[in-house]
Amino acid sequence: MKRLFFSFLLSLLIGQLFAQYPYTQKFTYPAQLPTQVIYDMLSDNKGYIWLATDKGLFRFNGRTFVKIPFDNTRMQSVSYLQQDPEGNIWCMNFYKELFSIKNDTLRNYNFRDKRVYDESIIVNYVATKKHIWLASLENLYQIDKATGTTIKKVYSPEYLGISSIVKNGEEIVAYGAKGWMFKYPAKKEEWIKTPFKYNDTRMMSSGKYIYGSQIGKMRLPAFVVQNGILKLTKPFNIPEDVLVFHFASTSETEQWICTQTGAYLWNIENGNTRLIFPNQSITDIVKDYQGNYWVSTLDNGLFVCPSLNNKLYSINPGSGFDNISKVTTINKDTVVVGSTKGMLTTFNIKTESRLHYKLPIATEIQFITYDSTDKSVFTNRGIINLKSANPVKVDDYGKSVIRDHQKNLIVASYNRTYVLNNPLGIRSKETPDTTGIPLYSRYMKNNIFRSGLRIPVFRNARSTNILLSRTKKYFWIAYYDDLYRYCFSDSTFIVRKNNNQKLIARTLYETSDNYLLAGTSNEGLYVIENDKVIKRFHTGNGLKSNNVKGIKERNGKIWVNTDESLQIIDLKSGVITNLLDEYGLGGLTVNDFSLHPDKLLLATTSGLVINDYRGKPVNEIIYFPSIKAHSNGSELTANSRLPADKNNISFYFDAVQYKSPTNLNYRYKLVGLDTSWKVLSYNIATLNFYRLSPGSYDFRIQAYDINGIYESDLRSFPFQVLKPFWQQWWFIFIMTCLSIGIAYLFLKFWSKRLMVRQGLKERLFKSQLVAIRSQMNPHFIYNVLNTVQGLLYDNRKTEVGNLLGNFSDLMRKTLQASDKQLQSLREEIENLTLYLELEKARFDKDFEYTIEINLQDDTSDLIIPSMLLQPFAENAVKHGLMHKPGKKELRIKFIQSNNGLDVYIEDNGIGRKQSAQINQRNKNKPQPFATKAIAERIELFNKLYKLKITHDVVDQYDELKNSLGTAIHLFIPKYDEERINF
Repeated sequence: MKRLFFSFLLSLLIGQLFAQYPYTQKFTYPAQLPTQVIYDMLSDNKGYIWLATDKGLFRFNGRTFVKIPFDNTRMQSVSYLQQDPEGNIWCMNFYKELFSIKNDTLRNYNFRDKRVYDESIIVNYVATKKHIWLASLENLYQIDKATGTTIKKVYSPEYLGISSIVKNGEEIVAYGAKGWMFKYPAKKEEWIKTPFKYNDTRMMSSGKYIYGSQIGKMRLPAFVVQNGILKLTKPFNIPEDVLVFHFASTSETEQWICTQTGAYLWNIENGNTRLIFPNQSITDIVKDYQGNYWVSTLDNGLFVCPSLNNKLYSINPGSGFDNISKVTTINKDTVVVGSTKGMLTTFNIKTESRLHYKLPIATEIQFITYDSTDKSVFTNRGIINLKSANPVKVDDYGKSVIRDHQKNLIVASYNRTYVLNNPLGIRSKETPDTTGIPLYSRYMKNNIFRSGLRIPVFRNARSTNILLSRTKKYFWIAYYDDLYRYCFSDSTFIVRKNNNQKLIARTLYETSDNYLLAGTSNEGLYVIENDKVIKRFHTGNGLKSNNVKGIKERNGKIWVNTDESLQIIDLKSGVITNLLDEYGLGGLTVNDFSLHPDKLLLATTSGLVINDYRGKPVNEIIYFPSIKAHSNGSELTANSRLPADKNNISFYFDAVQYKSPTNLNYRYKLVGLDTSWKVLSYNIATLNFYRLSPGSYDFRIQAYDINGIYESDLRSFPFQVLKPFWQQWWFIFIMTCLSIGIAYLFLKFWSKRLMVRQGLKERLFKSQLVAIRSQMNPHFIYNVLNTVQGLLYDNRKTEVGNLLGNFSDLMRKTLQASDKQLQSLREEIENLTLYLELEKARFDKDFEYTIEINLQDDTSDLIIPSMLLQPFAENAVKHGLMHKPGKKELRIKFIQSNNGLDVYIEDNGIGRKQSAQINQRNKNKPQPFATKAIAERIELFNKLYKLKITHDVVDQYDELKNSLGTAIHLFIPKYDEERINF
């Protein structure tokens, strides 16, 4: 922050008049602003401040300077800032390169006319809606903005020495050194001769008129251009040795002269000027939408003036002397200020005169109390009056003082609180007059300060403040460990919090409603009524800081100064207003303040700041120009429709706030996702949302000031995340139709398959019946009965009983097997054994069989098709062994593998060839049913259960090709009875 002061000679008694200037703040280099050299500025219609500097173009939003990159340039330095009617920002460098901003990049403008590049000097340009007007020293070009082609070149009748071109609304005016003026639009677009000649002219637009005059050190009359007519006005009256750089306009009524030594506010009608911003080489002045003045310099960076109403007075010029610690209003014209160096000064607001008191440099002034009865001022350094620079009395009066009705002085000091006799009386060093004050009698102490002096001493403890009540019946003393109330009628009360905890106050004040306000160093402000705390204000309910340094009252409102800000509290409503922000003084360090009847006086580290209680914002709306959305690297427009797989979105936003940029907050809500508003601080400018579900959304955001002063319009960005294609109506329709079609085809296929399967089952049942018939055919029964008969003739009754038992078991098991397609291997072997036993009885002792089992699992656990093996054994007996003379042998072997069961059936019969010949001779003899059914039965099992049963039949021969019998290999896959549904 820059301390502004103008040096004048000081007299010993009465200081001469000191100049006062508006309070300004300087941006630090390079922490805030990356350069000290600024050529030009612009405040655009979105609220941004643009700086054209030696290091390029910068955009400022109140918080951050953003450098705008070039796409191509020969020089970083730019100037001649303009905004066209479409809102585009233009600038030019000193190499005749023209730029406009597109997509946050300075794009080099391409002139199609080679004559433009041949011009030695480009004076300036004007960007309108459709055209670029370019002025060189000799020529004026009208260029199509969209294409860069020259529409026409406005020739001049003689060398012009064009010095300025400016735009005022739709009007374009150019001026040449020899008095030639060009206006567009006009009935006849040509240079017109005027009787006024200016060698080096600069013009500016106020929005209403065009003003101009000569720069440099010449003081020729200024002129006004109205409706294309140039009229002279008064010359501006600034010192002749001051070099004029530029003219600027901040409103229709505020025109400025920017010079090498400062900026002057210029009344064009009468030529009067007033130096406002001194001691700087000023290049431009602009005013933002909130009323702040921005002052750029050629070599000392950027300044901002929140308001011309905030005037900064230098009280004690010199190093450290303008750090004001205390200020007190004496009357309408006079105030007394004290510095951190112990200097005291009476300052006349009306005349700006200063009376400096003759005091050596010492510790800071800690209090200033005015006694209107004796018209004396009491301070910690002594007593002064308003007429003489010589102090009335020099003494150390501690931290604070009051006077009782006997004019005794009650002193709150560093180590005790005591009473002194009237210091302005003739017996000031004697014991105080205690007449009518019973309180003093209780606290009388002897030999205080000197032998024989008897004075009241309330406590030997450090105190910070003392306050006399409005009724003058009692007073309060804030000690380092408690708050006491003393009544002159002889009573003492300790004021504590509601929980009886100690209340450690730093500063005290009694309101017009008789509330005691106790400011603390770390707990905020306590409101006390009848010795009881009724309310507390702290950082949790609106105070900027809990360290309260000062309290005052005006118009029923409480003014509280903390180490962070000066705030106003409405005790009834509890509403707290940040006054420094409202007055455009955010960030100012206020040591003390005083409420003058017409002015607010602020004791600051830079001097005395005075405001006329004018702080209402120029514009209570926060500009919110920028809200952008990106998804997967692409910028989106409002109402965009995002694919389902690109459902991540980022929002970039930028509100412009200058009055109190650190008090800026955002509230936002993504409608469709959030149910309540969320808050962001000023330093967050990006929000990301990931993996948004399909649906419609509306991102809403608003910028606002936490003090409730400023607020932006609600910004909205609607968009939609599409459903994935499989949730789209057309896809659902297609899939529904496809599903119906597939279901129909499936049902049709399943129905057909079911019919086929049912047919297979029926055929399998039929084949099973065939197998049963094969087992129970009359020929077989006849053979069994014939065998029984033979045995009976031989009286072999035991064998007859065994045979009939085996036969009945075989018939029973055969009938039981007829109800199921699968059975255990154990049951199949039992059936097979019964059958072979019957055949063995038939052949008597010529037939032998063996069954060999080589299994890992129990035979009861292995499942095979029922009645499958017996037909193979039957064929071996009937066709292989029956016609063989001599010993007949049948071998059956079961071997379990990982994939199923291998069954080997071998006989030593006559073989298939000889058996076929015998069957050929007996054509009329019925063929066994099992022989016909076996192949079909296996095929049906394979089709129905999708498991393949295989069987191979091999004829065995000796070396002479004589038949040794037949070998059958049967493979049966694993069957899971539980998974097979019949």
